[in-house]
Amino acid sequence: MPRRRISISTVLPTILFIAYFLHLDKKILRDVAFDPASTSSSSSTKSTAPHTPLPLRPNTKTNINATTPKSKLADDCHHIYLDLGSNIGIHSRLLYQPHLYPHALKSKFLFDQQFGPHRHNNDLCVFAFEPNPIHRERHVNLTRYFAQWGWRYHYLPFAVSDSYGNETFYHNGDGHKEEIGFGDHRLIGKGAVEEVVPTIRLVDWIREEVRGRRLPKKVFGKYGGIYGGGDGKPKVVVKMDIEAMEYRVLPDLMFSGVLCQEVDFIYGEFHDWPVDYEPHGGRGRGNAGGIGSRRRGELHLKKGEVMNFQRELIKAFDSVNDCRTREFFYFDDETYAHDGVPLIFLDT
Repeated sequence: MPRRRISISTVLPTILFIAYFLHLDKKILRDVAFDPASTSSSSSTKSTAPHTPLPLRPNTKTNINATTPKSKLADDCHHIYLDLGSNIGIHSRLLYQPHLYPHALKSKFLFDQQFGPHRHNNDLCVFAFEPNPIHRERHVNLTRYFAQWGWRYHYLPFAVSDSYGNETFYHNGDGHKEEIGFGDHRLIGKGAVEEVVPTIRLVDWIREEVRGRRLPKKVFGKYGGIYGGGDGKPKVVVKMDIEAMEYRVLPDLMFSGVLCQEVDFIYGEFHDWPVDYEPHGGRGRGNAGGIGSRRRGELHLKKGEVMNFQRELIKAFDSVNDCRTREFFYFDDETYAHDGVPLIFLDT
């Protein structure tokens, strides 16, 4: 049978038709590419401003055409220390320079247990979340101070939460205590001074900047075996002292699965203060209703109910078998709340 000759004019419309739909399909995929801003909780009802970009990440949208994985802030960090509610950053100094703080024995024991007594500071990365602008200069100086020896200290001027947005915090007249009460509770009535601070969803930040991080090729510390303490495996340790915001952050960490999947150890304290949270950061009670009227993210607890809530929360968490972190350890070390050890810069 003779072959049928097909002219280009016959098939060209079909080629153009297929090409058009391939282009359309690619455009649709690009438009719905994962965007953390669209999947996370909306901003606080106190502000209509868009969510604050993640630190050093002005564009968090995933590029489906990328040929290499997006870099993460935690890349090349063997051990990670998340200091939530860093205040003046004293806990990071206790971690990096324990020899300067001989009376902080409990913190030394905790860090030796988690990271090993013969850890090396070049194996560590600290991420210090502190929204109080009063302490901004201090953290900038700490970043420069630690960098003298190549120690990685990242200052993030955000309040951690379960959503992105802006939240009203209060200066509660405790400057003589380094403003340890700075948070979303008005503790001294009319004398409290308002300060609007940006919030980020901690769950998203950990997923974006810690999960799947590139581990360093070389480890400097001496771990396990004859050295004792710490098995040398990469660790993520979290300190949480966030002035009642734990009632937003901790449930989100737990029920998102991020705590059990990404965190090896978490410690801190709970605050026995009344909680009155609406979804996505709003305040005040919603309208009473029947079945299904309660909204996700709503939490109202009186002073006497708060501690019962946290006990039940921890009890539920402890019941989970398949989990990297086994407990929430109640601990706070304020032995050196004012630091007292000066920052000495080698270039001055």
